[in-house]
Amino acid sequence: MSSGANVAEAAYDFWNERWLDGQIGFHEGTPNVLLETHIARLEARKAKARVLVPLSGKSMDLRWLAERGHQVVGVEFVPTALRDFFAEWNVEPERLEIGGHPAASANGVTLICADILGVPPDALGTFDVVYDRAALVALEPEARAPYVEVCRKALAADGVVFLVTFAYDQSRAAGPPYSVDAALVHQLYAHETIELLETRSAPTSKRLTAAGVPSFDESAYLIS
Repeated sequence: MSSGANVAEAAYDFWNERWLDGQIGFHEGTPNVLLETHIARLEARKAKARVLVPLSGKSMDLRWLAERGHQVVGVEFVPTALRDFFAEWNVEPERLEIGGHPAASANGVTLICADILGVPPDALGTFDVVYDRAALVALEPEARAPYVEVCRKALAADGVVFLVTFAYDQSRAAGPPYSVDAALVHQLYAHETIELLETRSAPTSKRLTAAGVPSFDESAYLIS
């Protein structure tokens, strides 16, 4: 059984239930502040980039990046998230199949309904940017190394990862989201050059607040 299958079997029911119940505190209704602040660094490398967004949900970042002229590919295994994204954008997407998985595309955004670890690399192609906001922190610890390898393989030779992580006292609450601090980022991306762009304090979910974690450190890294 593949790592992708393990991740999907362990996580699908949990995330699908969260979406169906509307328990999506991780969803930001506006573009991510750190992405907005540092987008110039990405666009200085390539003005119109091909961007992969793993575990994309229905993030507003997808639309925001596409409206800036980037070609965006999101991968998300909960069908509700994909349907909601296009419905809330008020567009009717073209229905596709990519790597054996259902997909939909409109206005520069293509969403693939699949486990990111189970999509053949050649089906995705290569990307100038992997934009990871709340993807790595959502994965079980044993899935992190396989996931990082997927990101490596997806990058063009001069591509970069724009990574946004959360760090907090993990002893106070179980994930997800899991705490991913700077030491863990450097461990996972040990062969890359890592630049910390910014760390800011951000509010957490109701569950974490109730557990005594009202805020966490949200950090943005540029990894090349």
